[in-house]
Amino acid sequence: MAFRIVSDSSINMTSLEGVDFRSIPMKILCGMQEFVDDADLDVEHMVQVLSTSKEKSGTSCPNIMDWKEAFEGADEILAITISGQLSGSWSSCNQAMEEYLQENPGAKGYVFDSLSTGPMMRVMAEKAALMMNQGMSFDEMIQQLQHFRRHATLIFALASMNNLARNGRVPMAVAKAVGILNIRIIAVGDENGRIKPVDKCRGDGKLPKILLREMEARKYAGGHVHIDHCLNPELAERIRALIQETFPGADVTIGECRGLCSYYAEQGGVIIEFDDEPLQSNAE
Repeated sequence: MAFRIVSDSSINMTSLEGVDFRSIPMKILCGMQEFVDDADLDVEHMVQVLSTSKEKSGTSCPNIMDWKEAFEGADEILAITISGQLSGSWSSCNQAMEEYLQENPGAKGYVFDSLSTGPMMRVMAEKAALMMNQGMSFDEMIQQLQHFRRHATLIFALASMNNLARNGRVPMAVAKAVGILNIRIIAVGDENGRIKPVDKCRGDGKLPKILLREMEARKYAGGHVHIDHCLNPELAERIRALIQETFPGADVTIGECRGLCSYYAEQGGVIIEFDDEPLQSNAE
């Protein structure tokens, strides 16, 4: 059986070793410019354009045909999307999967609304690839990933909210206040895939301690952590160092935001996935 993992590009990676993987690019729009979130995107250039432009900006998700094209030829498909509360990607993917399975009797498919973005989606895909290579059945894999999703949390810190304001997600007055006062907004993804602010601080100085405190309040006790940053490797390393100082032996990995996540996190932002318990297949 030909197994494939397919995701929209908010997963923050364009390839995945050891498995057939497809990333469907989102698009970031700024005035008349269009940035395609694929492997060729110059993220730093995009961020610079967005930070200096006064044009209205927004994003565009993959359509049904984009998803179906990515499914073509696969017998077992695991699709992972950004939260359905943040994008129409899940809806398009779900419709595409229904059509594909009707047109391909005998094929299996499952669409995960990750209820998150970025590092959460990446870790789900990596775990799926591991389980596939361990010989786990498709149905068992889905059960394990559902279990993982119940025990994983997304937390992030934003240094700017300009793009959220330009996209109509927050009032422009709030975004301007955040920039002028040098405030960092700390938020978590809730169980419904919505963004919930939980704290704030000025500058990056105390930010790692506040983030770890919020993680511990949500049952983090030394399990796996993945950090994606938007052009801020220094902050990501400081967060990793604090986690590993507090929980020696903690597995903390760092990646970079691609186009879609960089659009919302903006320069300096970090997005963190953490588990309150390890996935069973990893413990065996």
